[in-house]
Amino acid sequence: MNSAKPESDLARAARYAVPFILVLIPIWMSRINAVVPEPYLDEVFHVPQAQAYWRHRWTHWDPKITTPPGLYLWSYVLCAGILALRGSPMELDPEALRSTNVVAGAVVLPLRLQTLLDTLRKQRNTRPAGAWLSHTVLNICLFPPLFFFCGLYYTDVLALLAVIEVYNWDLKRSSTITTILSRHIVFLVLGLVALTFRQTNIFWVSVFLGGLQVVRALNRSVSNAGKGSKKELYDPLVSEASFTDYFRTSFFLASAALGNLGAVFLAVIPYLVILAAFGGFVVWNNGVVLGHKEFHSAELHLAQMLYIWPYILFFSWPILVTPILNIVLPKSWLPKVLDYGFSEKQRKLPKFWTALVVIPVMLAVVHFNTIVHPFTLADNRHYVFYVFRLLLRTHPAVRYAATVVYFICGWAAISAFGFSIIPSAPQLISVPPSAPQSPTKKVPKETGPKQKPDRKLKTTKKTAPVSSKPQPQPISPEAYAKIQEHILRRQKQQQNAPRVSFVLVWLAATALSLVTAPLVEPRYLIIPWVMWRLHVPPQVKLLKYRQKRPRDAKEVLSEEIATNFPLFLETIWFLLINGVMGYMFLYQGFEWPQEPGKVQRFMW
Repeated sequence: MNSAKPESDLARAARYAVPFILVLIPIWMSRINAVVPEPYLDEVFHVPQAQAYWRHRWTHWDPKITTPPGLYLWSYVLCAGILALRGSPMELDPEALRSTNVVAGAVVLPLRLQTLLDTLRKQRNTRPAGAWLSHTVLNICLFPPLFFFCGLYYTDVLALLAVIEVYNWDLKRSSTITTILSRHIVFLVLGLVALTFRQTNIFWVSVFLGGLQVVRALNRSVSNAGKGSKKELYDPLVSEASFTDYFRTSFFLASAALGNLGAVFLAVIPYLVILAAFGGFVVWNNGVVLGHKEFHSAELHLAQMLYIWPYILFFSWPILVTPILNIVLPKSWLPKVLDYGFSEKQRKLPKFWTALVVIPVMLAVVHFNTIVHPFTLADNRHYVFYVFRLLLRTHPAVRYAATVVYFICGWAAISAFGFSIIPSAPQLISVPPSAPQSPTKKVPKETGPKQKPDRKLKTTKKTAPVSSKPQPQPISPEAYAKIQEHILRRQKQQQNAPRVSFVLVWLAATALSLVTAPLVEPRYLIIPWVMWRLHVPPQVKLLKYRQKRPRDAKEVLSEEIATNFPLFLETIWFLLINGVMGYMFLYQGFEWPQEPGKVQRFMW
């Protein structure tokens, strides 16, 4: 917050309350330890493997574990450090191992997320140490699937943290064209380490970050080649893009890449090294997953790219509903308390022909590529079980009718990248050239009756020479339009809002990480959602507050609450979901007839 603004005690207290809410994560873990002290579900495999490493049995490996050993190595290093300082723990029980996940989710992850968010938004974090975290980072940490697995010994939290850390270093080494060698080495090491937590991280540290790096390299190459001209890479803001702009941008990116193969190759060398290392692992392992290969073999599952859209809308409707109302409702119907003042370019719904192209593709995917993994309809402990029963067993037409929902949710999720204020064209004042002025003449002061001017004096007096300084010429309409266009283009170039190229790269990485997985699980979508949420522009200030500056601390507080109301609503929504999911997991257990006396629990 700008220090020049007055700040109320309530606003100051709210800033310091943000990191304090993260205490909910260790509280959640403590409740799990009290009610479910023994390993549960996948913990049955993870906990003994971590305990084997703690006993230095490095060659032991449970063949049912599918992911690499990064989680267990993290726990070993962290607990070994604590043992050296405190003399404990001597043995790693589930409580100790779960606490290593809490350290990652409640301490390290928020700090690294904040660093990444400040870099992406090009903001300098000047908040005091006790209020260093932003509201957006808090909400990401409270994201229900992520929050839930912070309390259990699963790989998801560390897999996300590894990707976030690699992203931080990638931006750090890309901040200048020439960077020191150590930053490249650290990036490569961290990229390889990220693969030890989850195999699908390869698509985020190699494809996602590599794709963004290619776009930066192409922008530099095209700008350098077109110095002194208007030449630039075709890559419109999402807020201004139409459906066809995604195809046009893809074509122009491909054309620019073919014309700048040298620059592209130099940009992707680090990512190719990581990709080659992963390829070597796949050849050595004879597959992607380590264990249970018969149940986790890679398989083309395009329907995964349909399920992600309602997933995003279900969790993120609090930050989407007001901007969508600004697009859907006519201006005359929109209350001032909701009006963002979006331009007409932003206030557009998907065109009919767009739906005519996309929905049939979705229908084809549903018909030919809906895959139901054996685990999905055999395990009623997961909420996906009930979703698929609704889609597949109520009526045959339900899964086809759902494509309309997928389309609307997809439009809303991608449009969110454009929920920012587009700079308007500057209004220059055209001043007509002033006519040559005659020399200033002293007018006699009237002391009596009104005197007539002395015409003879005026005609016989020698005039002073007119200045030879050239007078300003009028600006032609063409030149005026060019000036406006140039200023507007520069304003858009400096805007941090996502562009079409980012959406294309994000979609590619998301698709690659999902369509190869036959099993549908909400936790597989955590990283795609976090990347989506990090790149959604900051909350837009309402139009009425942009038109009038606050006069005192009370008006500043009203402006801050109104602007950040979607964030507060998102926090409340996440806390509500976490409360319900936590209660169902801890206190609404049930038994399977084939396993009497053993409590089964609902979970993501």
